[in-house]
Amino acid sequence: MTVALCATVLNEVRDVEALARSMCSQQPKPDELVIVDGGSTDGTLDVLRGELAGLEHVEVIEAPGTNISAGRNVAMAATTSEMVAFTDASLERASDWLGALIAALESEPHAAGSFGYILAAPRTVMESSIAAVGLPVTGETDPVHYPPSSGSFLVRRHWLERVGGYPEWLDYGEDLWLDREVWSAGGWFVHAPGADVAIRPRSSFGSFFKQYYNYASGDGRAGMLGRRHLVRFASYGVGTALLGRPTWGRAGLLILLGLLYLRRPIARLNPLQRGRSAALAVLLVPAVRLIGDGAKMAGYLTGCWKRLTNR
Repeated sequence: MTVALCATVLNEVRDVEALARSMCSQQPKPDELVIVDGGSTDGTLDVLRGELAGLEHVEVIEAPGTNISAGRNVAMAATTSEMVAFTDASLERASDWLGALIAALESEPHAAGSFGYILAAPRTVMESSIAAVGLPVTGETDPVHYPPSSGSFLVRRHWLERVGGYPEWLDYGEDLWLDREVWSAGGWFVHAPGADVAIRPRSSFGSFFKQYYNYASGDGRAGMLGRRHLVRFASYGVGTALLGRPTWGRAGLLILLGLLYLRRPIARLNPLQRGRSAALAVLLVPAVRLIGDGAKMAGYLTGCWKRLTNR
């Protein structure tokens, strides 16, 4: 079976050289390689053309103004292979990443696609704390129910065509939307352990807030994960009520609930952050959690408003 490898970029000059080299060094090599640029102004295109010049079956497409969904659809439309793989800049892939995706999918001929986990590779204490709150660690996830990220994803073309490709009306959460459409149509995905990729988490409170605000905005815009977001609103409502009339009993209950809520991210720190700085990472986790939850609640409300007003 033939395979196409696709990526979309926008103003990613710091990462695009590594992306291009990683895509070209994959074993086996893809039959087609397409990168779509959404209108970069920072030199991303110049780097891409320099890295990919003279290579066969490689195409760089300029599509100014397209979001990531539209860019992926443009890339898919420019290929004819039976399987289409997607990845993103800023991820670290092994040279056999594509081969692992292909092998996993070929071992499950009835699966719609294969995927790798997106795992944290923090370099600072702040990044470790943000990773502990926002990303799972190895062994924590259930591959059957895990919604594949399109940063490490291989899918059969007929499934992409069956669900209509990526939702171009959705700026964020497009890969979750696609996963849910495939699931609803009876498809499923298989995990390829050799296709797990590493990502460096956000390195500041501001960038973390923006990231999760955008994710939650996509949820609200697409009407996804409503129950999970409602539970978050309810939890903070209960916490606010307990703070409204403080007593020793209420304070103790609130502290207990808070510790239970922080248990998982603090446990994740063990493999992520070791040594003297681990204590600082633990102290940062509550602040990261609060900021992330605030971002999700604000983003989800914004997304719901856009959905209700058709904006």
